[in-house]
Amino acid sequence: MSVRAAQVLSMLLAGVALGEEPPHVHGADAGSAVPAQERHPVDPRPPTPHGKPVELTLPGGKTSTAYVARPKGAPHGGLLVVHEWWGLNDGVKSDADRYAAQGYLVLAVDLFGGSVATTPEQAQKLMSELDEKHATEVEVAGIDWLTQELKGKKLATLGWCMGGGQSLNASLASPAKVSATVIYYGLPVTDVNLLRKLQGPVLGIWAKRDGWITPEKVAAFDLALKDAGIKHEFRSYDADHAFANPTGGRYNPPAAQDANEAARRFLKSALK
Repeated sequence: MSVRAAQVLSMLLAGVALGEEPPHVHGADAGSAVPAQERHPVDPRPPTPHGKPVELTLPGGKTSTAYVARPKGAPHGGLLVVHEWWGLNDGVKSDADRYAAQGYLVLAVDLFGGSVATTPEQAQKLMSELDEKHATEVEVAGIDWLTQELKGKKLATLGWCMGGGQSLNASLASPAKVSATVIYYGLPVTDVNLLRKLQGPVLGIWAKRDGWITPEKVAAFDLALKDAGIKHEFRSYDADHAFANPTGGRYNPPAAQDANEAARRFLKSALK
């Protein structure tokens, strides 16, 4: 894991765990470190997953269980999916199934070692305790697994919130094997030299009322990508952070539908 990538994740974790700017972070109320739109239980009735678990081999003989969703026919390409701070729950697995239905071989990795939160307090604790080195090892192993399975076909990374930042981290950790990156309101990187490692385009999906990944941070990321010569597309919505999460208190169906359609078109183009 690069020093810059570790710094980025540390900033993310510190900002949430310490309640940095509590009136604004994720829309949190004053005096609360838990995002306002995340102070709710996750959906107790998510769709039933149709995929299967798969064991990834990590350095040192360790393993990590991921979730694989396969398309009906030969895959058009592959997709590494990274979960939000709730963990690899059935909601994320259903998202993997949705992308598999679009023709992709989808691998949803687990950065929390099997732990899944059902309350925002649990989720916050899991994210604050995330081992950065381990997370990158899991992402790299997932990309390696997809590369072997795809036999020359392209793959992309995609994640939401914490997973959005990790999606970019995964692409930076294995740039030669990743053809595109999708970030749903994840923490950006503005180190131009680091961004030059990317070998494919970036789709950034943002919320204009996001008090954490603010429009100013998005603008800085935009400029850094331009300076790095990385082709990218940004889409910003009049919505709050986590607007694409159907179990969240700030779910915005029209914005989520448009963003998901943009991701579908982007992946179809980038992985053809």
